[in-house]
Amino acid sequence: MQVKAPQVTYKVVLTEYERGYGQKHWDTVYFDNEDEARQYALDYNTKHNNKPYVPDWYVRAEYQGRVQ
Repeated sequence: MQVKAPQVTYKVVLTEYERGYGQKHWDTVYFDNEDEARQYALDYNTKHNNKPYVPDWYVRAEYQGRVQ
C-alpha cells in the first residue's frame, strides 16, 4: 500500500487587538507556499494597519512559518 507524505503547509495567524480588552485569536490561514503566506501577511498588514497611530481596534497578521 502506498502512502502519501504529509503536505507541508505554512501558517499565518490573525490576532485581534482591542484597547481595554487585550488580544485574542481571530483566524488562522494556511498556504501550501511559503512566499504566498509571507505575502498574505504583508499585504494584509499594509492594507489594514496603515494609520499613523494605533487604533482602538485592529487585527494583525503574523507569518508563523512551516507546519506539518
